[in-house]
Amino acid sequence: MKKYKVRGMQSPDCVATVSQSIRTATGEEQVNINLATGEITYGPNACVDPTILREAVEKAGYSLEEE
Repeated sequence: MKKYKVRGMQSPDCVATVSQSIRTATGEEQVNINLATGEITYGPNACVDPTILREAVEKAGYSLEEE
């Protein structure tokens, strides 16, 4: 599984906004973002389209980096 990081977040509110945007766009119920590292993790059986993920993060006002 590829790793993705969100850039530009500065508070727990930012994390909540991005998480909600991803949940809405992908239908995944379990989305977690580490504020310190920006790393996104989601459910163990999730298969998230990177294009949809990028659009959801950018819609929330942040940028997405692929590692």
